[in-house]
Amino acid sequence: MAARASDAQFVSARGTRLFRNDSPYCVSGANYWQAMNLGMAGGPSGDRARVLQDLADLAARGVNMVRILAASEGSQYGPQPDRMSPVLMVAPGQYDESVFVGLDWFLAQLPKHNMTATVTLANYWTWSGGIAQFVSWATDTQIPYPEQWDHIKQIRVGGDYQTFLDYANRFYADSSIYSTTQQWYRDHIQAVVLRLNTVTGVHYYDDPSIMAWELMNEPQIIDTGHNGEQQLFRWIDESAEYIRSLAPRHLVTTGAESKNGRRWFEAMHRSPHITLASCHFWPLNWGYYNSTDPTDASVDFAIRKMHGFVDDNAEWARDVDKPTVLFEYGMMRDNWGEFAGLAGYSPSATVTHRNKFYAAVAGRVAALAADGAFAGSAFWAYSGTARPPAKPTTELAWTGDPPHEPPGWNSVYDADESTLTIIHRFGKAIGTTTES
Repeated sequence: MAARASDAQFVSARGTRLFRNDSPYCVSGANYWQAMNLGMAGGPSGDRARVLQDLADLAARGVNMVRILAASEGSQYGPQPDRMSPVLMVAPGQYDESVFVGLDWFLAQLPKHNMTATVTLANYWTWSGGIAQFVSWATDTQIPYPEQWDHIKQIRVGGDYQTFLDYANRFYADSSIYSTTQQWYRDHIQAVVLRLNTVTGVHYYDDPSIMAWELMNEPQIIDTGHNGEQQLFRWIDESAEYIRSLAPRHLVTTGAESKNGRRWFEAMHRSPHITLASCHFWPLNWGYYNSTDPTDASVDFAIRKMHGFVDDNAEWARDVDKPTVLFEYGMMRDNWGEFAGLAGYSPSATVTHRNKFYAAVAGRVAALAADGAFAGSAFWAYSGTARPPAKPTTELAWTGDPPHEPPGWNSVYDADESTLTIIHRFGKAIGTTTES
């Protein structure tokens, strides 16, 4: 039996700072949602040799945390568009053990690189199944998918975005199915958090390589006309309390983008059971960046908006006296005048705007971290040795981009030396590496 880790080995929060082994702990992170599938021993996604190389490369750049997914759901209607596969949960309470073992194996690699993980327990979006799949199970209805990328036609196609939001939000807003969806969600939390790792012999709740449990990737606010703030706070508070009852030595975070101002930030982070605040920043998606503008005007505007956003989140985190991490930020490769697609997102495309934006994020977060006002950041997303397909295909590329997006869109490859140099310098600035 493995020796039980001491409390000091777990990442903990004191005010707005993180600590590990009684020393300040600042996050230089990478999103690596593919972890449990790549960690499988075989099958269509397993690639342990790639994982070992990717982790070694990230560690060499000072990356000390990876944000990974421990949730994917299958449909009762068969294969679904743009969904990762194989899935962890094939039906409520039923798991594919080979995928779970992939997660076991991946977590077992982290101590070898002095890394931790933020483990996401649900997803708002459908590329992994997500909470819309819980609603689909509970109501036996098809998910009304929003607009998504057609990998064959190389265009965006699909349905109405608001219709999808209304459907997905029923997960925590529809009283007629709330008890059902939440029981399934809690059963999943229990299955993951209490799992005995088949590789290490350590229960997940006793594994100091897990920095934090994340309730959901990007939970969205509900219409305030229907008591959305109260509904969402109730779900966050109850869910976080349950996780902490099972894993009291781990941090718990929301997965929130924190893009809707102070009131919503406080509503999503004021629960005493949330011990780490979360924010994301996406300049293109939020209308701050024009990817067809080759001048610096658009990226400079995005950087100004980022500065204000990060500063605001630091202030709000001080108000609730909790550390906060920028768990997602990203930018596509230079794509002047081209719509998203194979040509625009080729690994050979330049990254001048991305590098300028990444450098600005690194500079701002490092400065705030030095004052204890920010606990770090994680870029989206690391592809490592993976590359996008050379021709249109529906096969998953397992790059840093989820299956509903063009492969290569926001990916950082192992050959992106100029971008990875920025990450390395950030690590030196916050103390995750002392190497030159």
